[in-house]
Amino acid sequence: MVLSSKGSTVQRNMSSSSQWERRFPLSPPVARGQRNSSRSVPDMDPFPFPTTTQRPAQAPASALQQLQSSVPARQLQSNRSSFFLTERGNSQFISNGNAPSQVIVNGNDVQKKHSQLIATRQTKSSGQITSSQTRIERAPSNPSMAEPKISAGKSKIEAGMNDDGQLADITMTEAVQYLSSGDVNYQHYGASFIQHSTYSEDKAKQEVLRLKGIPPLVNLLKSPSPQVQQTASAALRNLAFKDAGNKEEVQRCGGITEALALLRDTDSTETQKQLTGLLWNLSSADSLKPELVRSALPVLTETVVVPYTGGVDETNKNLDPEVFYHATACLRNLSCATQSNRQAMRNCRGLIDSLGSYVQDCVAAERPDDKSVENCVCVLHNLSFQLESEAPALFSRITALAGTVSRANASAETGPIGCFSQQSSKIQEQESHFDYPVMEEQHPKGAGWLFHSKTMQSYLSLLRSSQREDTLEACCGALQNLTANQGIVSRVMSQNIVQKLNGLPEISRLLQSPNPSLQKTAVALVSNLAKNQRLQSIMARQTFPDLVGVLSSWTKEGTESDDTLAMACQTSHSLLMKEPELGKRLLSNNLVNSLNDLSKNRLFPKASKAAGVLLYSLWSEKDIQSFLKKQGMNKGSFVNDITSVAHRSVQVVE
Repeated sequence: MVLSSKGSTVQRNMSSSSQWERRFPLSPPVARGQRNSSRSVPDMDPFPFPTTTQRPAQAPASALQQLQSSVPARQLQSNRSSFFLTERGNSQFISNGNAPSQVIVNGNDVQKKHSQLIATRQTKSSGQITSSQTRIERAPSNPSMAEPKISAGKSKIEAGMNDDGQLADITMTEAVQYLSSGDVNYQHYGASFIQHSTYSEDKAKQEVLRLKGIPPLVNLLKSPSPQVQQTASAALRNLAFKDAGNKEEVQRCGGITEALALLRDTDSTETQKQLTGLLWNLSSADSLKPELVRSALPVLTETVVVPYTGGVDETNKNLDPEVFYHATACLRNLSCATQSNRQAMRNCRGLIDSLGSYVQDCVAAERPDDKSVENCVCVLHNLSFQLESEAPALFSRITALAGTVSRANASAETGPIGCFSQQSSKIQEQESHFDYPVMEEQHPKGAGWLFHSKTMQSYLSLLRSSQREDTLEACCGALQNLTANQGIVSRVMSQNIVQKLNGLPEISRLLQSPNPSLQKTAVALVSNLAKNQRLQSIMARQTFPDLVGVLSSWTKEGTESDDTLAMACQTSHSLLMKEPELGKRLLSNNLVNSLNDLSKNRLFPKASKAAGVLLYSLWSEKDIQSFLKKQGMNKGSFVNDITSVAHRSVQVVE
């Protein structure tokens, strides 16, 4: 069944255009970021923000005048120079394969790891469903969906509050002036007031921006006082929460550079949390992603991701799980970016290996719902988008082996060689049937992990055990991307998933998911797998019943998308023609009536056409037609004005 021209492609772009940020709440319960997609928002736990600095005494008028007139904007200078990476240098490398890194962690109970393993937003394309040769690719996972903001778990006086629990009786103008004081107590008090004010009222963010309070806050990141550094980081984090203007201002005055420099130097867990939370919030701004990929990517990888997962020596084993979660959330946002940004992340030394290692270790430890695992698999999913076309050198081993097999068969007088089926006559089938997983690299590096069987096994394990829908969709989407093309690579990946890893049971159950986005991704993956003729028999037995369930129940739920139903019709037709005897047992009156209703539904233009073609094709098969007549069904249910028009339109396209 063909719904558009033969050989045309369907490519899925971004799962969502939403961004994920977080701020630091004043006190539980934690405010959740607003999401602008159907995806679920990860849980957000409050962060303690301890401090010992006392509120300074009220400054006399003369002191305030001095603050207004004589203190330079960047008065505090530390003994470390400004830090800005223009090149990754040793922190990145070009490997023979891209290495995605997405991992799940259980709350704060995260163990360190020691093995390997979506910047402009893209939008969903209007995919057209074609024949069994359709290319259906799924782009990066949606970026982080809720910005973090921060609160301070301090006493009233320490937090810049009075005895009634209200913010102290100073103005925002005074708080901003305090930031440029030579007294660290004033600096800390001003930063604390701004932190709390910007958490409570969005208008406070605009006031700080108007008063030019962000540059001195950035300057305080270089303060010799750890407490001032921490409070300034927290205030900047809240200022950047869901405020595009403040994000731009932080970047304009060097905030990314200073935050990264401090992240490299500080040993304070709380400061690390605030800095990685700030970077997470900044990463949701498309305009900042190029700089963040250039400068923050290597720093986060070297100082957080690799040490936390045990990818290098045993240093930094005291990193907090929340720091790793923030860092991977930032990387998740950056990975849903442009091709150049994806390539930079694929080539970042140790990134994909560490993320993959973390995922594998969490799977082994039976922690599939760890929130950092979700971030990790989303990064890996995003980096698998258009992988074959953007990094063809990664697949040279597969293509070389396939070429050898093809030449051997071309020169042979008799049937196929080695492990080929005796009934194989098509070069496509011959090429796709060599045992690649036996020959693949046992210890790949970097991007090579993105399509390795161990990584795909982790995806399938998560599909079986995780309850987090974003994790499930990312795993399913990564497998969809790896099987999206027409050539030998996608056929090998498909056989690996179905025959070597026995992944159909995990994939098939997602076809009945009540989540429309997850269901659509699962149907698209099944459609990709069904392109491989060698897999159609086993898929007919294991997957066809679930596809029939989608088509039989669509009118009851009403949540399926046009693309989902169209792909389900197309794939059902392929499997039915491959195993007609099995198909006969599933061709019930309920299914036929549902397909008829769908063919008449103009709200689903692609699905209605696909249903019409499927019905017409069923009656055209003499053996199936005979069966249908015995069941008391008549020709009018299959061949009528609607289905005939659909059939003719396909014939014209062909």
